[in-house]
Amino acid sequence: MTPTTESAASKTTAEYGSDKKKQWLSLGGAMAGWMLDAMDWMMLALALPLIKTTFNCTLPQLGLLATVTLAGAFFGGVMSGILADYFGRVKLLMVTMIWYAMFTGACGLAQSYEQLMILRFLTGIGLGGEWGVGAALVSEYWPDKHRAKATCLVHSGWPLGFGLAAVAFMTITPKYGWRGLFFVGVIPAFIAILIRLAVPEPEVWREARKLRSEGKPGEAAAKFPLATLFSKEYRRLTLLAILLAAGALMAYQGAATWLPTFLAKTKGLNVARTGGFLIILNLGAFLGYQFFGWLADLKGRRVAFTTGMVGAIIATLIYVSIDNLQALLWFGPVFGFVTYGFFGIFGAFISELFPTEARATATSVIFNCGRAPAMLAPYIIGVVAQTKGLGAGLATTVIYDMLALVGLFFLPETVKAGIRLHAEAKAKAKAAHD
Repeated sequence: MTPTTESAASKTTAEYGSDKKKQWLSLGGAMAGWMLDAMDWMMLALALPLIKTTFNCTLPQLGLLATVTLAGAFFGGVMSGILADYFGRVKLLMVTMIWYAMFTGACGLAQSYEQLMILRFLTGIGLGGEWGVGAALVSEYWPDKHRAKATCLVHSGWPLGFGLAAVAFMTITPKYGWRGLFFVGVIPAFIAILIRLAVPEPEVWREARKLRSEGKPGEAAAKFPLATLFSKEYRRLTLLAILLAAGALMAYQGAATWLPTFLAKTKGLNVARTGGFLIILNLGAFLGYQFFGWLADLKGRRVAFTTGMVGAIIATLIYVSIDNLQALLWFGPVFGFVTYGFFGIFGAFISELFPTEARATATSVIFNCGRAPAMLAPYIIGVVAQTKGLGAGLATTVIYDMLALVGLFFLPETVKAGIRLHAEAKAKAKAAHD
C-alpha cells in the first residue's frame, strides 16, 4: 500500500475534510468568486436602462443581452466542469475568473449594441464555469452534516455581489456612466484569484484522478465524466436535476435581470433609490441563504427546496402587486429571503447525487443545462412587458418555479445518502489495495 492510498484508506467519512483551514479557504475562495459573478450579472441588470438610452434599444433587445450572456455561460459551464474533473477544481476556477474579469472590463469599451452582445457572450463563458466547479470543490472539503450550510454560505456571496454592484452603480454611474461600471468589475476578480492560490486540490479528487490514470478495469473513474452522467445508472437523476435547475433558474434569471428596470421605470425610482431598494432586498437574500442551508442539513434537501420555491411563488405575486413604495421597500427582504435563499442548496444536492470522478461535470452541466432555457426568460419577460407591463412580465416567473417543483418531486433525498461523498474515496482506496 502506497502512503497516499494508506492515508485515504485510513480516513473515515467524518475525517475527510477535517482540515479546518482548507475547508474555510475553499469556502472563502468559492464565495469570493460567486460574489464577483453576481456583481457582473447585477451590473448588467442595473445598466440596462442606461444602455437603452445609449444604443436606442427596445425592451426585447435589452433582454437579449442577458440571453446571450446565459448562452455563453452554458458553453463555458459544460467545458469547465469536464476539464475540472480531469485537471483539478482550483486550476479551472482561476481560469474562469481571469476570463470573465477580462471581458467584463471589455464590455465598457463597446461602441455598438452588436459589439456589446458579442462581449456579453464571451463574459458568459467565464461566468458559467465558475459556479459548478466551486460547488464541487466546497462539497468535497466539507463533511456531510455541514455541507448544505457550506454551499449556502458560498451562495451568500451572491447578494453581497449584488450589494457591491448597487453601491458601484450609485457612486460610479452618475459621473462615469454605465461604461465606468463595467471597468470597476475588473478589479476585485484578481483578489479572489489570490485567495484561490492558497487552496489545494481536495484529497478525494486526487484519489479519483489516481484511479483514472491507472485505468483499472471496472473502475468508474476510467470513464469519460459526461458519459457517467448519461449512463443507465445516472441518466434519470441527471434529467430530473436539469428540470429542477431549469425551472428555478428561469424564475431567478428573469426576475434578477428585470428588477432594477421594474423599480426604475414602473415605480419611478431614481438611481440612488433603486440601488437602496436592491441593497435592502439582498440583505433578506443573505439571511435566506443561511436559513435554507440550516434547514437542508436539519430536515433534508427536498424539504428546504419545496419551502423555498412555494414561498417564492407567493412572494413574487405579492411583490409585483404592491403599489405603495414604502410597503415595496420593506417587503423586498421577504421577497429576497425566499426567492434567492434556496439556491444555495443546489451545490450540496447535485454533488451528493453523483460520484467524485464526474462531480464537477455534474454540477456544471446540470446547472448550465438549466441556464439553457433560462436564457430565454429575460427575453420572454421583455416581450410580455412590452404589452402587459413589467409587473405582469415578472409574474410569469411563477410558472417556472412550478416546473422546478415537478423535477424535485421525483428526485431522491440525499441528506442521508450524502455520506458516500467522502466515504467513496476510502472504499476505492481499499479496493485498489486489495
